[in-house]
Amino acid sequence: MNRIKELRQENKFSQIELANKVHASNQAISAYESGTREPKEPMWQALADFFNVSVDYLKGYGYSKDYIYKQLDDAYKKDYLLTFELEPPFTSPFLSARDEIENYCKQNKISIPKDTDLDFWKTNFNFIFKDKSVKRLLTTKDSYSDDDIKEIIINAIYWYGLNPHTRELVNKLNHKF
Repeated sequence: MNRIKELRQENKFSQIELANKVHASNQAISAYESGTREPKEPMWQALADFFNVSVDYLKGYGYSKDYIYKQLDDAYKKDYLLTFELEPPFTSPFLSARDEIENYCKQNKISIPKDTDLDFWKTNFNFIFKDKSVKRLLTTKDSYSDDDIKEIIINAIYWYGLNPHTRELVNKLNHKF
């Protein structure tokens, strides 16, 4: 099922108001929401542009950027821990979400406010969408747990928080194998 109705209601628009905004009829919006009629590609794009989401998200795939930022905020506030599976006798090490975020902010001279909000994450952590795994969350047809999403985000922060020289070396090693 698409997300047209959900986004319309979230943004407090009536069907008539939305129809006027995207140059469609009220009946068309009603049919799109109920699934009895499928928008053509230009209308999908008009609706996606209006709601500031991807067409895939609007069609019901993936997660919104806001949802991903909310998971990042939650991971920071609750100091989510990522554990790694290692063979015995080694213990499982972990990455702290808070530590990774604070390390990244320290390296980039970013001051973290006491009460973080989505604007803080959007302004300072939009780079996470350069990561293929995070980018895939926007269009996936798969379902991920919130913990899985947090791990993907923290791994992206860890990766982009690495010294650029270290990242380059790892990329070269990966291409050799």
